Amino acid sequence: MALALFGLALLTRLPFATTNLYAPDSVLYARAILLFDPLDQRPQPPGYLWYVLLIRMLDLVTNDPNRAMTIASAFAGAATVGLVYLLAARLYDERTARVSAVFVLTAVTFWAYGGVAYPYTLLAALSAVCALLFWRALDPSASRVRRGMRLIAASAAWGIAIGFRSDLAIFLAPLWLLAAARATILTAGISAVCVAALVGGWVFASASADGGLSRFLEAVRVQSQFVEDRYSIFGNGPIAIYRNGYELARFLGRALYFLIPLAVVTILSADTRRVELRDRWRTMFVTLWTFAPLPFYLFIHVGEYGYVFSMLPGLAILAARGAIGLAKGLRMPRTFPWIVAAVAVGNAAIFLLSDTPISARDIARHDRGIDEKAAFVLSTLAKETTVVVTAYDAVLVDNYLGGAYAVLAYDPAATPSFTRSLTCPEVAAQRPCAGAEVDVVLWDDLLRAEGPGWMSRSMPHGARLRIEHAPRTSSLRVSEGLGAQIVP
Repeated sequence: MALALFGLALLTRLPFATTNLYAPDSVLYARAILLFDPLDQRPQPPGYLWYVLLIRMLDLVTNDPNRAMTIASAFAGAATVGLVYLLAARLYDERTARVSAVFVLTAVTFWAYGGVAYPYTLLAALSAVCALLFWRALDPSASRVRRGMRLIAASAAWGIAIGFRSDLAIFLAPLWLLAAARATILTAGISAVCVAALVGGWVFASASADGGLSRFLEAVRVQSQFVEDRYSIFGNGPIAIYRNGYELARFLGRALYFLIPLAVVTILSADTRRVELRDRWRTMFVTLWTFAPLPFYLFIHVGEYGYVFSMLPGLAILAARGAIGLAKGLRMPRTFPWIVAAVAVGNAAIFLLSDTPISARDIARHDRGIDEKAAFVLSTLAKETTVVVTAYDAVLVDNYLGGAYAVLAYDPAATPSFTRSLTCPEVAAQRPCAGAEVDVVLWDDLLRAEGPGWMSRSMPHGARLRIEHAPRTSSLRVSEGLGAQIVP
């Protein structure tokens, strides 16, 4: 059944694979295939060396960094579906396992990210496989020796997983502590040494590939300081909790959609809660696995839809238990398959048929739009008299325009509003311009063109550029909320 679910998931991911690098981080990973250098953002520190080596091997076959990453994403997404089935079957029963797998299979953003050049489906797969191994290490029916061997194996898997996704060091630590608490001191010690050795090996390998330990640690320090200053509670105070909480709710909402009420049933229904609490070790395990990332996302940073994939498998299992509890609570057991079908079909319809963010249409529009926007700019606008404005896609713009145009890039988190002259040194240094007038191009779809004079150019697949022909002596005013206006 797990293999069948894996095959089904893979077949539903591959048709939606993108042809272009999806986001700025995708470009950074593509650059890392050529040269691993986290201090130079190849990719962002700490570098995720094992993932870079994986896509580098795939690139040897595909000769296409984007294809290498989308293959990794598709297989990791499909593996997650099968792993959730296996874990839910061991935690609960066959019925819960099948429903949980179906819920992960049809989760909207998880489906979408199975076809883009991002490592986040791998985050879900690694979290699920480590959780499965840690749960086996807690199996009370196994002998103490067997549980000890399983804990060591799970610890080794966790140590390797950290080399792919370093955030798993934090997210899975509670599960390791839970399993180690039921092991002997000797076994727990061996397991801890195993984790430390594997993590140390990853750090040493990353440092060697990055030109030395001091250079690698400096890259990690710079990245940590960047996150702290812009997103965390330590650099921004309590307002960071509101901002991160808003983003987290948005990301979880679009990942879950119709799964939300079922997960709520599991948490809030007294009858369902009573069933879950019959096995307190299982309840503690599922709770720690599912919600351990929550403090980090609220207090430090949650920057992408894919971040919540560390929580998605556990929430899908909770939603499956909620579906069972809802059917029982209604005293209409025959409604159970209809509840499951309605939720799965509803989520699938959002991905396949709607035009919401991170739906199939949205991903295709974004993917094809990169080529179409780049082709339009390159064929229509003169390099000497064009400034491309972007809030989020500076690395993508530079990659697909070949560095031929002046790019005015800014970070809305660090500089939400500003006024900048079109003759400013930051622009002129990139592309000296002799013309008295300039074409200002808004690249990001999220940027709002404000004021008169903007001309909209729609691309064949729905992406668009907003262009204004303005005097060189004018300025660009950007307001909080991503509004852009040309002013004298």
